[in-house]
Amino acid sequence: MSIIERGRSLITIYSEKESFDSHRIRFLLATKNINCKIIDVDKNNLPEDLLSRGEDVEIPALIDRDMLLYGVSVITEYLDERYPHPPLMPPDPMTRARLRFTAYRLDNGWFTYVNKIEQSVGDNRKKLITELSEELASHESLFAEHDYFMSPDMTLVDTHLIPFLWRLEHYGLDWEALPKSLRNYAHRMFQSNAFKKSITETEREYRFDF
Repeated sequence: MSIIERGRSLITIYSEKESFDSHRIRFLLATKNINCKIIDVDKNNLPEDLLSRGEDVEIPALIDRDMLLYGVSVITEYLDERYPHPPLMPPDPMTRARLRFTAYRLDNGWFTYVNKIEQSVGDNRKKLITELSEELASHESLFAEHDYFMSPDMTLVDTHLIPFLWRLEHYGLDWEALPKSLRNYAHRMFQSNAFKKSITETEREYRFDF
């Protein structure tokens, strides 16, 4: 958390068009219908107002009045509390802790494949695709228990997970070979107005059946 320009009344999000992490933020913004300014940036060529911070700012980043935040989980939880309707975090501490733990496991599990696959080629890429396909298949029941991921209601976990599932076919996974419960959940979420609003033109090309 840092101090930046004072007096801003509209939240500003610095986002990358093809970034998985930025898409997670954009999907949350659309789900909660938050009015904000989204600025597309290149993380390797940041605008001066961020570079002037004199620190290693990460993208996506959020500016709200005199506050700068980065880190996907930090931003999404802040936005959910700042704009409480519809709520995407459960009201009781124990259930919230379970949800945070699920998000933590996704960040340190399935989501680690995003950078690994994007940065790999050839046989190594094929190996990663096979590993991820098998990992998802072994957790089919997690998608079948409820309408949303491990919950009867939509939560922050869904806003993180759906942009990940959207990228799987683009990465080379055989979509039709993935568990039916996963595909049904994903397709239903892909068709939501919020998700359609969240994707960029580049991301729209990741799938051919949309």
